[in-house]
Amino acid sequence: MSLIITATDFSTIANDAVHYACRLAHAYNATVTVVHAYNIPVTFNENPMPVMPIEESRAIAQKSLDEMVASLSKTYPGLQINSHLTFGDITEGMIDFAKNNKPWMAVVGNSLSEDDTYWFGGNLLQLMRDTPFPVLAIPHGIEFKTPHKICLACDYKKVIGHLPAQNLVNVVAITGASLQVLNIDHDNRSFGTDTPLESTELHKMIGEADPTYNYIDNEDIDEGIRNFIEQNSIDWLVVTPHKHGFIEGLFHKSRTKSIARHTHIPILALHEL
Repeated sequence: MSLIITATDFSTIANDAVHYACRLAHAYNATVTVVHAYNIPVTFNENPMPVMPIEESRAIAQKSLDEMVASLSKTYPGLQINSHLTFGDITEGMIDFAKNNKPWMAVVGNSLSEDDTYWFGGNLLQLMRDTPFPVLAIPHGIEFKTPHKICLACDYKKVIGHLPAQNLVNVVAITGASLQVLNIDHDNRSFGTDTPLESTELHKMIGEADPTYNYIDNEDIDEGIRNFIEQNSIDWLVVTPHKHGFIEGLFHKSRTKSIARHTHIPILALHEL
């Protein structure tokens, strides 16, 4: 049975993702582990001091986590839901937990707000880059539905040799969704002598998923992706995180607001090989 891990700081945004994870697990016969990271609160002055002993902080966190799991178990009867409490950074805690538990996927909340320090920016990007398993970032307030169309937005030059093709093929197989591959260019600026070979190599990597290839001419990549998602009723957008690439722009400032807020669909990050 597959394992889905999710994380919460007990905020509305994080808890939305927890419920999404539970519904996803129910749909695909998986189990869920809810991860929470606790820290020792400190006073804000020239000489910060712990407000309480670490044992007390842990006990409070464990109580809240146990109460959440008990509530989830009532909401989703028959679904196996476990918890894992860790100290310190939530991203490191999830990665450490995953080393011994091999999850199929992590589901996390993405508020798309610079006011949310739990997942926005560095934490979310680190999780997406550093984990060998897929990470699904869930926008606030979205309702779960089984994905029927999954879109891989890619630059052929950047996916050949880097795309974790088997992870993508597995996700498509488990969900039963169709795979749409999207390539955006303008006036053939990115078309080169290697492009036909690159497209052939990509198909060798993911042909098992029976993808449909889509080519759009648009000078504005963000707009092209948004329009394609809206016009084709895409349920999940797949990206491959890597340094100084598409994901950098996708989760920062203007592009974050432009794409993720306007499309308002889950974004699935597959760890670059």
